[in-house]
Amino acid sequence: MLNISKCQNGSILLEALISILIFAFGVLALFGMQSVAIKNTSQVNYRANAIYMANQITSQVQGDINHLADYSGASSTKAAPWYAQVQSELPNGSGQIDIDTVASSMTVTVRWKAPDELVPHQHKVLAYVAY
Repeated sequence: MLNISKCQNGSILLEALISILIFAFGVLALFGMQSVAIKNTSQVNYRANAIYMANQITSQVQGDINHLADYSGASSTKAAPWYAQVQSELPNGSGQIDIDTVASSMTVTVRWKAPDELVPHQHKVLAYVAY
């Protein structure tokens, strides 16, 4: 009887250490999932802001259709507040407005790049404007 109990000394400690190790891996996995969820939430926020700003300038141009050509280019005075808004609300944000007066269309491109990403994102809208 004494030989069996001597062989099993420390087995409970070993089982406890293994269970703590498994629990630690589970907690680390939960932290990893939380980190990915936070990153995805911020990406959704950036994308929603880009969509909102593209729709905002499209609506503004449609409301001021008599001055359609005044919105084209980065030096446009009518679109200057919009460019400033894009730069301030999106990380590394930039915007571009291209007006085609012949086809009565406009293309709005909003770009941004989060600090921890290598590839920039963009949202592009093509809108036809008519009288």
